Amino acid sequence: MDSAKHLQLMINTAGVVVSIFIVGYVAYAALRTEVDAPCSARFPPATRFSLQNSSGKPLTAIELQARAGLRDLGVIDNASVVSVGGAPSAEALQVKLRPLPAGADTDDKDRNGIEFRWAPRTMGNASSACLSYSLLLPDKFPFGNAGGFLPGVFGGMRQADASANAVYVQPQWDSNGRPLMVSHLQSGDIHRTVAKAEPLPTGRWTKIEQEIELNEPGKANGRVRLWIDGQLAIEAKEVEVRKDATVALSGVLAAVGYRQLPPQPQPGSIQMSPFEVSWR
Repeated sequence: MDSAKHLQLMINTAGVVVSIFIVGYVAYAALRTEVDAPCSARFPPATRFSLQNSSGKPLTAIELQARAGLRDLGVIDNASVVSVGGAPSAEALQVKLRPLPAGADTDDKDRNGIEFRWAPRTMGNASSACLSYSLLLPDKFPFGNAGGFLPGVFGGMRQADASANAVYVQPQWDSNGRPLMVSHLQSGDIHRTVAKAEPLPTGRWTKIEQEIELNEPGKANGRVRLWIDGQLAIEAKEVEVRKDATVALSGVLAAVGYRQLPPQPQPGSIQMSPFEVSWR
């Protein structure tokens, strides 16, 4: 009789322990998913910047410039759409990191690569956004003395010219190739966060995902994150991106290049899969 009671007590105790473990694991998994999952897994379906024309062929330079829409630099001279094999997409945007033609941008003598703004029509009032694309840096890519920059997200005043930059956040790399996130705030300040990760991989495709959450006006509760190949590389919290509620996220700042003139000899080109952006 005592043995039966003892056995029943052991079974009950084991049941309680297992139940506590299951509840704790479920709670942990839910919290971990919220914190660690790349933004593309948590945001609504993305809108893609297609690199194909209506016939399903790669865009020509003229078609690419027309699709960019807003003010562009270097698209005709430094950008092309190429067919690629073994990549995340059938076509890639190829960007030559050479200086812009003389007179293309009189405000910045170091300009190189490309820059244009893509503003999906229904994105204008977004308070958070997720931008993703895959990146191929050439093998032994020279990161340059001052590093460089990659596509990010920009925002402006609601109902204003979508090309206006009130704020923008973009991934960059430093002279050692380490990724960082640079946020240009509405106040005019610049917020930089450098990853403790290894340099950006070269010679293979790398998945880049960027998330930005605008702060509530008057509060420093904005957030900026960067994932590299699914791993959280950068997280900046308590960022006051905007000063007032008139600023919303508008689209993609498709800027690629070195922060100074390219190193010699010039490194050739960078390839990127189509940009995909989602928002809420």
